[in-house]
Amino acid sequence: MERIWDTHRGRLIGLVIGVVLGLIYLIVGFWKTVAFGMFVLVGFLIGQQWDDRDGLKEMLESINPGKWLRKR
Repeated sequence: MERIWDTHRGRLIGLVIGVVLGLIYLIVGFWKTVAFGMFVLVGFLIGQQWDDRDGLKEMLESINPGKWLRKR
């Protein structure tokens, strides 16, 4: 089993993702599945930005400089 995981990891992960998305499509429909996928993608991208920056302040500042941390 470990050998299969080591040699076919990407295929197995892709298969699981495909099965989950296919079940969501069958249960709730096409457009709700697309919306769900978009939310997952946005969440992933925000998490990736957060990991690449020092923290939430830096991430917000990179999105819209000067708006979030204005000095009054």
